[in-house]
Amino acid sequence: MTIYVPDELAAEVKAELGDSNISAICQAALRSELNRVKARAEIAAEGFERVQVYDSKRRRNVAFKGRELGSTEAGDQTAYLTPKGAIAVYFDPDQELSVYDTYEAFIHDEQDDDLLATVAEALGEEYAEELDI
Repeated sequence: MTIYVPDELAAEVKAELGDSNISAICQAALRSELNRVKARAEIAAEGFERVQVYDSKRRRNVAFKGRELGSTEAGDQTAYLTPKGAIAVYFDPDQELSVYDTYEAFIHDEQDDDLLATVAEALGEEYAEELDI
């Protein structure tokens, strides 16, 4: 297998990583992506169910197809994967549904580290809690 790396990226890699084993780094990245794709395929294979909740933003009941990924320990937030790959999070106390088109958007917005870790594990993503130390 041969991969193409744009000149700009190649120059940055050489400048930042120097004599690092680029082949090993690429292999690790490919393995990580394969794990992520397999985890999402397993979730999809388990099927999606109709989920109906009241959404205070819309001021009505809403329904969607989703596969539960997990919830917070308190049970006040539940995350679902949709057939289109979005992540829907229902906040029970506020009766509010938030939908994230990508995992990256979800981790950028979500505040609960337990839910972040649970969703990351379910989707085969890597997650590390950011410490302010």
